[in-house]
Formats: sequence, C-alpha cells, structure tokens
Amino acid sequence: MIEGEKLTDLMAWDLPYNIKMNLKDVEFESGLHLARLTIREGKRITICNIDAASAKELGFELINWAKTHGG
Repeated sequence: MIEGEKLTDLMAWDLPYNIKMNLKDVEFESGLHLARLTIREGKRITICNIDAASAKELGFELINWAKTHGG
C-alpha cells in the first residue's frame, strides 16, 4: 500500500493452476477511485489499476465471454 491510499477488499478468487486473484477499491487522497486487480501466479505478481469506464467495459466483455463458453 502506498501512503494516502485507502484500500477496501471487494472479492477474492482461487483460479485454476494455483492462480489467486483479488479485487480492491483504491481511494486516493484526491478522491479518485480505481479498481485494483491483483493476480498472483507463484512468485509473480501483476497489479492493474482500472478506471470505472474500463472496468465497465471489461465486465461486459467477461460476461459475454462466459455466456458464449457455458457460464
């Protein structure tokens, strides 16, 4: 965590192939909110901060993909 960030846990997943993923709301001192997606694969960690418009588009595409593939 960086000073001035307020983190709120939203969701966590255990995915296939021992991958762990979590989603947090990050509020910065300026009042800006971003969704923080963290993916852990063994020792490798990938962190993405996503704005609201991109998160909405990503969510839409994930739902469409899941519908197409039996979800």
